[in-house]
Amino acid sequence: MTRVLRTVVILAFSAALPAIAHAQTPVASPVTVALMGGAAMPMGDLDDIGNVGFTLGGGVEFGAASLPFGLRAELGYTRFGEVDASWPDGSGGTVTVKARPSNLAVTLNAIMGPTFPAGQVRPYAIAGVGFYNAKLDASVAGGGFDASGGDSKGGFGLNGGGGVRFQFVGFSSFIEARYHYLFKGMPDTESEDESWTSASYIPIIFGISIGG
Repeated sequence: MTRVLRTVVILAFSAALPAIAHAQTPVASPVTVALMGGAAMPMGDLDDIGNVGFTLGGGVEFGAASLPFGLRAELGYTRFGEVDASWPDGSGGTVTVKARPSNLAVTLNAIMGPTFPAGQVRPYAIAGVGFYNAKLDASVAGGGFDASGGDSKGGFGLNGGGGVRFQFVGFSSFIEARYHYLFKGMPDTESEDESWTSASYIPIIFGISIGG
């Protein structure tokens, strides 16, 4: 009788082990933190007052593993390379004008992509809206004149692009490219009332995801 009871206890315990192990397995969090950085290329008219620069940012992403979409809220800073132009001042000297645009952006983006196991490559599309505080720093030197200053303008914008997620050295990472369109992104050089006009740029970034 004792042997039979012992056998029943062992069998019951063995049957319960998978359920216990499953209950103790941590559930992946739907929230991850993203850190990113890369190069930023000015497009169109913005290319006349800025060169290729850099972009840095961070965000919080929400998305369940069983769903093919998610949301990412981001804070990003983009600074373009300085552009300078020089010409004779008519008295043997030179006048030099330098300009450097930048912007600080807060965006909310939707991410769509197929669901694959975490260890596989996962392409995705991303698009969203945001508020961009665009700024232009400029200076003029030569011809008996030397001055510098800056002006900024806040406005809304849109962005859209795509990327690829993959595993890299033990953590989740991604490469992403997006087109950003700012409704008020740069001073309108053809306007006499100091108004601002649209501007666009494309950042190409590498990022890592922490958590999830």
